Amino acid sequence: MLDKNGIIPLYKQLQEILKKQIQSGERKPREKISSEINLAKEFDVSVITARKAVNLLVEEGLVEKKQGKGTFIAAQKYTRNLSQVISFSEVCRLNGTIAGSQLLECKFINADKKTLERLERPQEEKVLYIERLRFVDDEPIVIEKNIFSIAYSFLINEDLDNESMFDILKKRSGTEVSMSSRTIEICRATQKEAQQLKISKGAPLLLIKSIAYSTENKPVFIGTQIINGERYRFTM
Repeated sequence: MLDKNGIIPLYKQLQEILKKQIQSGERKPREKISSEINLAKEFDVSVITARKAVNLLVEEGLVEKKQGKGTFIAAQKYTRNLSQVISFSEVCRLNGTIAGSQLLECKFINADKKTLERLERPQEEKVLYIERLRFVDDEPIVIEKNIFSIAYSFLINEDLDNESMFDILKKRSGTEVSMSSRTIEICRATQKEAQQLKISKGAPLLLIKSIAYSTENKPVFIGTQIINGERYRFTM
């Protein structure tokens, strides 16, 4: 309970109580917390005091206010450093989580001239298209679409549900992805993307388009990642 005779302001005491409940797991991610009016009644403080405590938690990123819906415990965000070129599996390992994949498509398709030029394969006609749904601790986070030249056609026979693509490339062809060029945009979830990522249609997503290069500065693949931005934090 709050110490009303103590030197620490009541709103700070209430903030710390709620913070400990969140960090201990007593309050779960996405759980709705009581309104400021109900918090004020529960802890016998003013609504202004309860509001100050909640606003501090918002500033810390521990809770989030959704207009017309209430205040919710924020879901954990996973950190990815965009200055590094590492696999999704490695990003998960660095975050202390478990990576997962579901292969959605893996097939040869006809490529347009621009795609072949970006892959530096202007004389070819077909490319290998691979689409996977990527999971973090069994939660779908990313829709990943990659286009490879025919030089990497061996990928069609690999276990892309359970193995890191970067590891397969290194093992099968000695190719190491060492750099990439990227553009980042905001997009809205289509009906299909919303179903795959288990979010609402029209929810904001991060769209990363890239070309990955080997240590020899040769294009390895053209990539598109559609990411649930609510669960990802990027650093540079």
